[in-house]
Amino acid sequence: MSEENRPPCPTCQGKKIIEGVCEVSSEWSGTQEDTDDMQCTPDQVCPTCKGKGYEE
Repeated sequence: MSEENRPPCPTCQGKKIIEGVCEVSSEWSGTQEDTDDMQCTPDQVCPTCKGKGYEE
């Protein structure tokens, strides 16, 4: 079966990678609102489809 005919991976919606998420919280810095307090998770290869975009 070709890649186009396979259903997309439900975990990453066929994107092959899971994008990292960034957020800023004033709790981490007290009262200042600096972007230095941004916490980000890294992009990662989808563990379900192993970066293929579809399940086998």
